[in-house]
Amino acid sequence: MAGVDIPRWMWALADDYPFAPPPEGVVPNFEHPKLVHNHSISIACGISMFLLVVFSGIRFYAKLSLIRKRTLDDYFYWMSLLMLLLLEALYMYLDNHGGYGYHVWEIKLRAVTKPILVITFIGQIVLQIAIWLIKATILILIMSAFEPVKHIRILCWGGIIGTCAFYFANLIVQVVSCRPRGGTDRIAFLAGIASYQCAGTNAAIQKMSIIAGCFGVVSDIYILIIPLPAIAKLKISQRQKIGVYLIFTSGFMACVASVLSLAFRITAWKTKDLTVDSIPSMTAQIVELTVGLIITCMASVAKLSRFLFAARFPKLFGETTVRDSGAKNEMQPWPRRRHAPSGLSELDSMKTFGTTVDVGTSRDSSSTRI
Repeated sequence: MAGVDIPRWMWALADDYPFAPPPEGVVPNFEHPKLVHNHSISIACGISMFLLVVFSGIRFYAKLSLIRKRTLDDYFYWMSLLMLLLLEALYMYLDNHGGYGYHVWEIKLRAVTKPILVITFIGQIVLQIAIWLIKATILILIMSAFEPVKHIRILCWGGIIGTCAFYFANLIVQVVSCRPRGGTDRIAFLAGIASYQCAGTNAAIQKMSIIAGCFGVVSDIYILIIPLPAIAKLKISQRQKIGVYLIFTSGFMACVASVLSLAFRITAWKTKDLTVDSIPSMTAQIVELTVGLIITCMASVAKLSRFLFAARFPKLFGETTVRDSGAKNEMQPWPRRRHAPSGLSELDSMKTFGTTVDVGTSRDSSSTRI
């Protein structure tokens, strides 16, 4: 019955009907419905949570003990982490309580409880907020690393404002389309989630899903290429440049996941079996968001790695100098130069490989410039 507009009182009498009619020739099995995709959403969310905890711990330690400086992207990071973990917790609840994984024609409406309906509605809101926060975190990180480069600041601010406007508009569409009808009880949420505006195969929300997928791919590619021209102009060693490239281009994996999510959305477009056909796109989106947030930790990983292993692997992590302490020789990191007042923020302070990057002319002829 999903995807139709009927009076509220009729929903109250429809508990023994399936959520949607089965395809022709298919007999629903209400007693022993078949589980599809084997809780792939929960698996993806579980792996994501583990990785986020590990990389967040590294970021926290590097910021607290090594960098000792908070920047705007830190605040956005922790807000993004909170929203993503909340989203994954909501998805895992739905995946393990019948919200996903079973064909809609094998789910009776009475099995669609109020918690499932409320969490589904809240999840749509949290998703839009999480996506924007993660993209904004990456853009703010890029803007901080290349602060004196005017065109990068403009591109980053344009990306922040543009993505904010789009995902806010998408959030409004989600709320208006799937809002509870006539109250806040189970029937009100059911009437909203199962309405034509929310679950209809040709509803605006379904079209908006495809548009959002396309926008996600374009915005991810946009974010990926913003810093590349500036990195190419850095007057640093090839090893250092490769390290910086690896940090800022690790978002390529997010682009791949975004493309896969769009492909799955297109495949599932106009489907009535939303509880099954939407699982691949949801899983790909979790991967995309996780990779996007981990990207902002990669520089912290590089900073911590350099701190721990520079003495043992000087060719990989940078030069070191030997200081004679009498009884033994201690390997000390090569002293870093300060950047010129008009230069870029020191990439080492931005958790990269310790490269001093300057813009324009510096009195120190050994400074690195672009």
